This record gives sequence, structure tokens and C-alpha cells, in this order.
Amino acid sequence: MSGAGALRRLRDVVAADMAGADVAHDLGHLDRVAGLTARLAMREGRDGFVAAVAAYVHDHHRAAEARLGRVVAPAECRDEARDALRRAAIEEALWDPVLDAVEATGRYTFSAGEPAPDPVGAAAVIAACLHDADMLDAMGAIGIARAFAYGGAIGEPLWDPSAPPSSQRYRSGPTGSVVAHFHEKLLRLRGELRTAAGREMGERRHAALEEFLRRFREEWVDAHGDDATAPPAP
Repeated sequence: MSGAGALRRLRDVVAADMAGADVAHDLGHLDRVAGLTARLAMREGRDGFVAAVAAYVHDHHRAAEARLGRVVAPAECRDEARDALRRAAIEEALWDPVLDAVEATGRYTFSAGEPAPDPVGAAAVIAACLHDADMLDAMGAIGIARAFAYGGAIGEPLWDPSAPPSSQRYRSGPTGSVVAHFHEKLLRLRGELRTAAGREMGERRHAALEEFLRRFREEWVDAHGDDATAPPAP
């Protein structure tokens, strides 16, 4: 099977597996992350096909989170991701390198708790590219769209002056508002990017986040007459 054919087959398999995932981790997200991961990997001198395969199976833990109602690490869903590779007839020799890269992404963190060490070994470069692609999809215009789609799905307000952004380390789960989420997480992603190409793309996407927040704040002040209840400037 050609690389393109194998990816189409894997995409079909994963589409069914991810049917219960939240709106921010749908098949469209996987398509975008697969494309970005492949591009970043090739810039790093790695196999873009292997990188794209890893991207398509990197979010099985999100479907598990939707089922179980708790945070699930990628390592907990290694068997499910392996089964997806098997059903898609991905070459068996690629399974462990792909799964190791996916698992390694779970050791990158800026959430509350002790920071984990960087992944090492053969999976490290693919893991860094996958990590950056995932972060990049949470930034820029698409990141803005995803944030509001997810916030709407869970009933978060656009902005709640009584629930300002936390200055503490980011914690998974709902925040006080979608705009608070920008300050608590999305504006911090630029500093988490691991590859040179990812950082280059991240600059443009970070600028889009800041421009959106400036305009949101201006329009909030227009509506309310002062800035006492407006969100903080980016």
C-alpha cells in the first residue's frame, strides 16, 4: 500500500475510534495536525509519513477521556492506538516507533505538577514535531475557532469579569470563560514549542491571538463604556 493510501486507510479507522471525542479533538483536528507534523518532521530531516501516522493516533486518549470523565495519558491508550495501526494495515515495523513518539508527547507538560523531562531516543524528534503541531493547531485563527467551539460546547461564557484568568500553572478542564483560557493557556504555547520550524510558525499564530484579544477588549469597552470589567490586555 502506498503512503497516501495507508494514511487514507488509517484516517478511516481513526474516524470511527474518535467518534466520541470532544469538538476540539475531532477528525479535522487530526487532519491538520497530521499535515503540520509531516511538514515539521521533513524540516527536521525525518520521515513525514511516519510523523503523519503518529499524528493520526495521538489523540486516542481524548476519546477515552470523553468515556471515562477523567484525564487520560497517551500511554494508557497504547493498546487502542496499536489496534488502529493494525486495522489500517500499517507496516508492523512502524508500530513501536510511532507509539513511542505518541507516548513521548505525554511527557511534555506545562500543566500543574512537576515538569517532566524531555523525551529521549529515536522517538524524540517525531515527538517534538507532533507536540509542536498539536500546539500550533491551538494557536492562530484556527486556535481561536477551536477555543470558542469547545467553550460553546461546554457552556462557557465569552468572558466573565468575575472569573479572571489564573496566574498559576495551567490546569486541564473548564476555565472561567473562553477568553480566560486564552490567557491561562493559549498565550503560553509559543514558549512551549520545541522545533525551529514550529517556533517560526508559532510567531505568526501568537500574533493573531494577541490581535484578537486586543480587538475583543476594545469592543467590550465600547459596549460597557469603560474598561473596569474588560479582560486584561494580551
